[in-house]
This record gives sequence, C-alpha cells and structure tokens, in this order.
Amino acid sequence: MEIPSIVTVFHSNAQFNNKRGTLVALNADGFYEINLDLGQRRHTVLFPIAETVLIFNEPLVAPGGELEVER
Repeated sequence: MEIPSIVTVFHSNAQFNNKRGTLVALNADGFYEINLDLGQRRHTVLFPIAETVLIFNEPLVAPGGELEVER
C-alpha cells in the first residue's frame, strides 16, 4: 500500500458510501486521514479505522505467465 493513494470510502455512520478520496496518512490514534472533495472545496476528514472500509482504486498486479527455472 502506497500513500498517498486514491481510495473509495464506505462509512455508514458518516453516510459516506462510494465516495472517492485520497488517503494521505494513517494516524497513530486509529484514524485514516483522507482528503475528500465536498461541494466545491477539498477537505481533510478523519475516519476511524475500525468502522471504515477503503477500496484502493489501483488494482494489484497479478503475476503473469509461467515461471521459468534456469538449470
């Protein structure tokens, strides 16, 4: 996981469902620090790690093909 990363945020209590933002930090107190566009401005929002689901928008790279072994 690289920071900063573009993520999709899901948090039921804050009513954020499928909201895109930029993960900028993991706070030592147990919060994600995420920059979100709200209205016409960009805001920093702290989401509790235990109650928030993040989906990273960059997919993982799958290993391709067969492995070749030199003998």
